[in-house]
Amino acid sequence: MWRVQTMARARQPKTVEPEQNEQEEPAFPWEPYRTVGSLLRISHTSCCGLYEWGSEGGLFFVLRRTGDRYEETGRGLYRSALDVYIALAEAHQDQHLSRGETPEPDTFLKRKGRRG
Repeated sequence: MWRVQTMARARQPKTVEPEQNEQEEPAFPWEPYRTVGSLLRISHTSCCGLYEWGSEGGLFFVLRRTGDRYEETGRGLYRSALDVYIALAEAHQDQHLSRGETPEPDTFLKRKGRRG
């Protein structure tokens, strides 16, 4: 069994599945998440809890929950995986704005993934 270390803020249990509209989502290949035996770290969660920024075994990736499992995309080095996260999070934010909603602030989008 693998361990999960969470560095993000504590979240209230969700009663509704996060919204997903794959027609407006940028086209990235999603595949079932499979642990590589290292410690999984989730350090950031996007608006609505739709995407999670994770790292494991020296690689970074984006996770999303689909039903009772997780899928991943963008597994790779920091910058390339972060570009995938930013594209997905920006598209999700645009969906909110197109409906006249105010999305939750996303610190990665503010900084565009730059540290410090």
